[in-house]
Amino acid sequence: MKTGRMMKIAFVGLGRNKLRTFLMMVGVVIGITALTIVVAAALGAQERIIERVKQFGYETLMVRAGGEVERGAMGGGEVTTLRIEDAEAIKDEVGLVVEVAPFNRRGRSDVVYQDKSANSPLFGVTPEWSTVWNWHVARGDFISDRDIEQLARVCVIGPTVQRDLFGDANPIGEMIRVGSVPFEIIGVMEERGISAGGGDMDNRVFIPLSTFMRRVANVDYIYGIRILLGSIRDVDTAVEEITALLRERHNLAPGVPDDFTVRSAEEVQAMVEGMLGTFNILLVLVAGISLIAGGIVVANIMLISVNERRREIGLRKAVGARKKDITTQFLFEATAVTLTGGVIGIILGGVGALLLETITQTPTAISWVSVAVGVVFSALVGIIAGMQPAKRAAALPPVEALHG
Repeated sequence: MKTGRMMKIAFVGLGRNKLRTFLMMVGVVIGITALTIVVAAALGAQERIIERVKQFGYETLMVRAGGEVERGAMGGGEVTTLRIEDAEAIKDEVGLVVEVAPFNRRGRSDVVYQDKSANSPLFGVTPEWSTVWNWHVARGDFISDRDIEQLARVCVIGPTVQRDLFGDANPIGEMIRVGSVPFEIIGVMEERGISAGGGDMDNRVFIPLSTFMRRVANVDYIYGIRILLGSIRDVDTAVEEITALLRERHNLAPGVPDDFTVRSAEEVQAMVEGMLGTFNILLVLVAGISLIAGGIVVANIMLISVNERRREIGLRKAVGARKKDITTQFLFEATAVTLTGGVIGIILGGVGALLLETITQTPTAISWVSVAVGVVFSALVGIIAGMQPAKRAAALPPVEALHG
């Protein structure tokens, strides 16, 4: 029997019982909708990671105080193993290094202007921060060498802090209080958006590193060092040289773990993608359970359909239909239901992904991958779910079927 006629017979069979067809389709629609949203969110997150890592800079390194074991043991507390002198030594002794930017940070600080307040991370930085991060002021001035020398009470704020405290007004020259210390605003940073770790990079306050260490935190250590290299090709060699230099400066004997951590942009990307990958697997499993449930519903209803259509099957066999024709017809019916449900699910999933991005600001990306995954999975569900009912229908003896 020709394929076109076989498909026509299959669709006629489905059209005779619209409610049954609808019930078979519902589970697939839900599963494919969920799967489409998950794939779109995963692709969007991947694109965002790549974008943020590009901002991080593939030709840069980050040195943070504390080794892997030490940072875990501290539970996120203060680690005091880096000094400004370490940054100066890296700049002077590692030839591949173009510039360094030592910095300190405090997780959250109360930032107050008149009757308005914000809660923002506080960074103590040097003038080199702007160059090394390739992150400049949109208005005003950045921290200068003179500000470092004079322990000046000046600050540069991010766009989020500006909106929270000043709205559309110009904040340059205004005084804010960070904790209990007053600061004059001298600049507003360019918008940077969300970091690879999901934090708002625009919700930050920058002050001179010397002011942070002497007047705010009263510490003699730093949180980290941002390092700019001449080329991405220098990354591996620079990591080795910096590691050797810091181990020597910190008097670490062979076999003793590093008391610092050196990260490249590629390592950051791999780490974040690994965490997202685990999360996405869980989401795909949830969507897969919905598809499995939908497939079970399709299989059960198709089995019921076989019993109700015994006479039709017997008649077709009596006029010459082969087992292969009967099997193909029922597989067509099951696959048609799940593919139609898949198309509807892809459309609903696309709409859901756009709503997710609009409402939660979670990045999503609708592409041919999302569509292909939806189509392939819905077809597989139809074929697998329809296999047993199709075999049962094809195995019915003609005489028994006609008298069924």
